[in-house]
Amino acid sequence: MKQVHIDLLSCPVCGADCACTEDGKGLKCKGIRTHCYDFSKSGYLNLAGPRAGAGDLKAAIRARSDFLNENYYEPLADEVCRILSEHGASVALDAGCGEGYYTNRMANVCAVMGADLSVAGIDHAAKTAKREQNDAGYIVASLFTLPIKEKSVDAITNLFAPCAEDEFLRVLKDDGIVVIVAAGERHLFGLKQAIYENPYSNLGRADLPKTMQLVEKRRLTYEIDVLGTQKIEALFSMTPYYWRTSEQDKAKLSSLEELKTEVDFDIFIYRKGTRE
Repeated sequence: MKQVHIDLLSCPVCGADCACTEDGKGLKCKGIRTHCYDFSKSGYLNLAGPRAGAGDLKAAIRARSDFLNENYYEPLADEVCRILSEHGASVALDAGCGEGYYTNRMANVCAVMGADLSVAGIDHAAKTAKREQNDAGYIVASLFTLPIKEKSVDAITNLFAPCAEDEFLRVLKDDGIVVIVAAGERHLFGLKQAIYENPYSNLGRADLPKTMQLVEKRRLTYEIDVLGTQKIEALFSMTPYYWRTSEQDKAKLSSLEELKTEVDFDIFIYRKGTRE
């Protein structure tokens, strides 16, 4: 983990600033009582409290990674990187980064830290970063209690993850931005048609920021052609529909070898703004 990432961190126990240990194998805080955290073999830090949730498990991370590595969502990754560059972000936090598909691409345009509660996801992300030799840093942490210093990041990306507005406001620099990605109205409508008798359009996100300024809303739509039952089922497992669908309807995908569907992303750019 690079120094730029260490400089962002605060101790999750006492809130003190942090530094690498003398041997470089861990992190220690500068509080009255020193708290220490070891780097994993893949290079991430687990800074989540003992009562934090588990996040996505290995099977879910593996399925999502298998699908994303086919680059069906590469245009979205490119658009997020473009937005960070347009707004001159030097240091970014990817809040709810999962397996790190987008985070590792953001490392090409700025210094980025990925945070997620899933140990399996963060481990996968850190291993990918090491293999690709990029400079993304990773921590296991809750989005609602981030071990990140106040006013320390230029931008936060929040892709299909919960929006923790209060924490985002705390860690963002004045005039920093939040980039939120949500499923658009027609997102994966072809997938829905393959499963449900009466598919319906998506509703908008209910957890968008309430106290930040909406600078811009963009929409990104295109069609993908997903080949192979395994990839189709992996795509389905990434959606919230997976948990609300009967086994009978899920079984309809087992005979599909090809799926053509729209993807439809709503991209919101919010600015923190200075307060009087």
